[in-house]
This record gives sequence, C-alpha cells and structure tokens, in this order.
Amino acid sequence: MKGLRIILIFALVAFLMAGSVGTVFAKGEPKANNPGKGLNLKVEKRGFAGNVTKVVGGNVTLDLNGGEPVNLLAGDTFSYKIPRDREFNKWQRGNITDVIQAVDGTLIGRRAVVQAGNDTGDWVVLKFMVLPIPGTQPAHAHRTGLVIEKLGSATAGNITIKDIHGGNQTFAIATGTDYHPEGIGFVDINLGSFVTVVVAPKTKLPLAKAIVLHANIPEGWPTPAP
Repeated sequence: MKGLRIILIFALVAFLMAGSVGTVFAKGEPKANNPGKGLNLKVEKRGFAGNVTKVVGGNVTLDLNGGEPVNLLAGDTFSYKIPRDREFNKWQRGNITDVIQAVDGTLIGRRAVVQAGNDTGDWVVLKFMVLPIPGTQPAHAHRTGLVIEKLGSATAGNITIKDIHGGNQTFAIATGTDYHPEGIGFVDINLGSFVTVVVAPKTKLPLAKAIVLHANIPEGWPTPAP
C-alpha cells in the first residue's frame, strides 16, 4: 500500500498543474463558462482521485474515498494513460471505450486519477490515468472476464476466462499468486466469478501474478450460454 500511495502522489503532482494535493484539487465551486466560448481550462481545472464505481455510456462515477461521489463526463476524446502497461504507458488520445478496452473490459473497482474541466456546470474529463493494481509491479497485462473453467487443488491450478470479445484465455495459478480483496484465495475463485487477472510476462503458459475478484459483473457484459 505504501508503494501505491507513492505512485499516487507522484501521479497527482505530475498530473495537475494547480491546486493542493488531496482527493480534490482546487477550492470553491466550479464556475460555468459562457455559452459558445468553449472550456476555460486555465480557470476550470480540477483533479479527482478515487475508485471507479460506475460507467454508464459516457458517464464515469468516481468514489472519492470518504467524499461525495463525483460524476465525470467522458463522452468526448481525452488523453489517457496506464502506468507500467507496455502498450498504454504513454499518453494517447481516445475515449472511455478505449480506456475500458485497454484494461480488458472493465474499470469498475479500478483506482484512477482524473483531471477534469468545468463546462457549464459539468465536469468533463481532460486526462484519465488508471493506476496499477497494488503488488503487481512486474506484470504488464490485465485480462478481465468470467471464469468458465477451473482445474487444480485448493491453492494452485489453471483457470480459463471468457473476455468481453468472447475469447477464451487460460492462466496458470501458483501458490505465490496474490489475491484482491485481501483475505481471499484460489478457493474463492469459482465458475462464474468475474475477475481481472494480472499476467506475469515471458511465461509459456500465462502465469497469474495477481487476481482481482470483482463483486459485480458490469451491466451489458456478455455471459456464456448455459
């Protein structure tokens, strides 16, 4: 957790040009722009950090860790980045669908740092950074899907997941695999579980460095036929 906090602090310092470090940066209520004048980025910037709890269409809800949840408009293109991901480690342009695909299908439960601007009272995403899952520094790929097969003992074996595109992917599970939330293990990963697998690089059979067990399946996620 200490490492994650350090990453978050550095990300926020580099990410935002003004305001004090914290969950929300900038003081006072946002000021709406004059219609037709565009977004006044010099005045209207604010940063948010928290966990993604909902993604509906072009709207993203961020839980500010004890503060009021904030709704962010992400329907237009913006800059996004996923640190330590080999493909998305540099800023690039895209929309929220591109970000979701980059993390293999879901943002729910992921920690993010977002720079937004106020446009007539709404917060519009300008930059979106998805932070790495704690304890997964050596890994570089995330795969998300429904568990459709599980083989092995109580602590090790293989799982196969079906991703958002309908493809199947199999991963080796070792006794050293990390699990999130804390306190769960391989025994808690069952058929129908919705998981994100963090994959260690350069292994013949993709080795699960960490597994995140999600509480819910995102709305609209395809489910395998019985």
